[in-house]
Amino acid sequence: MAGLRSIWKEDLWKIASLNSLSIGLKLVTGFITSKLLAVYIGPAGLALVGNLRNFLTSVENIATFGFTNGIVKYTASYQDQPKRQQEFINSVLTFLPIMALLCSLGIGGFASYWNAWLLEGDSAYNSVFFYVALALPWYLVSVVLTSILNGLEAYKKVVYTQIFGMLAGLALTVGLVLTTQTYGALIAVVAAPALQFFAVVFYLKKQIQGFRFQIHNSDLQNLSHYSLMAIASSVIGPLVFIAIRNRLILSSGMDAAGYWEALSRISSYYFLFLSTLIGLYFLPRLAKVTTIAEEKSILKSYFYQLMPVFTVGLIGIYLFRVWVVRLFFTSAFEPVNDLLLWQLLGDFGKGMALILGYRFFAYRQTQLFLFTELFSLASLYFLAQYGIQTEGVVGLMKAYALNYGIYFVLLALLYRFGKPVHR
Repeated sequence: MAGLRSIWKEDLWKIASLNSLSIGLKLVTGFITSKLLAVYIGPAGLALVGNLRNFLTSVENIATFGFTNGIVKYTASYQDQPKRQQEFINSVLTFLPIMALLCSLGIGGFASYWNAWLLEGDSAYNSVFFYVALALPWYLVSVVLTSILNGLEAYKKVVYTQIFGMLAGLALTVGLVLTTQTYGALIAVVAAPALQFFAVVFYLKKQIQGFRFQIHNSDLQNLSHYSLMAIASSVIGPLVFIAIRNRLILSSGMDAAGYWEALSRISSYYFLFLSTLIGLYFLPRLAKVTTIAEEKSILKSYFYQLMPVFTVGLIGIYLFRVWVVRLFFTSAFEPVNDLLLWQLLGDFGKGMALILGYRFFAYRQTQLFLFTELFSLASLYFLAQYGIQTEGVVGLMKAYALNYGIYFVLLALLYRFGKPVHR
């Protein structure tokens, strides 16, 4: 009992317990949203929403130059240098909003092209991209501001902004879907998270009050290493998923693509447990590591404390898969039950690899990250093409599981036999 109390007193579990409120709320809002989309737009509409979500992930990282993890790292690194930290924040808040506006113009100006590529060319959806263009700057700036808040290690404030964004986004999504079905669901993809901007500005009043228009070239130079890493993972990655989804639509139809999107949504809900804790707790600490012993201690807390809990959760989801799918979706999504095992196996490998991949961000190991990420994406693409050709959506899910198993083994070998990082 004393041992359990000592573990609970660690910062990791204090943050986890606080974050559990945000995760719980995310699950509730996710359940409502998923059920709403399943009832009102079905598998085919969900496939279109998935394409737009992947596209916006790429746009987010193009507009922010993939700086978000770098912003967390350097904001945390300058904690003992308030003046230098404010200068860094000034550089970020001068440069990136301009890029957000340029991306917004590009989306609105080429609406028909994006519609033809992502939404099957239905002319009724052209105007969706004008609304996306209006909401995008607010959304992108909120992403940047949240990264700054995260780098300041203001965990409670990060969680509070997430809670506000989820509640406001849920209200907007429900209203749009109930009134305009698929059309409203597409607009809500970007409009809902944009509302988080107002909460994060409230918590960054001090930093914003000290803001001046200035760009330090050294800041952009340091952050540029993260651009290459983000282009590989968060720009090329979603484009690969769009290509796979379009191939699946051609081969097996819109409904099959909707089943895959449903699996991705279920996955995103339980991955909140790992991804948010890595962003809140592990990345800022890895960024300040100075010895190999410190790094090992951080990795041990991940593999021996977090992963067992995550694994038990995956097993529970599989055992109760019929109820999970019924809860979040409708009877039209029953084929998801037979696909879920492969998704869970892939996500176990992905979860094991996640912290090892974040080491590359923390230590700015650009070349290693690019090699492993591009290898994984290429592997996923070609395995998926083969899987779809031979077994349709079942083959795709087997390819997903195999790919992330290979990815974890690769990262584990690089960690075991790679050269230690001396800070």
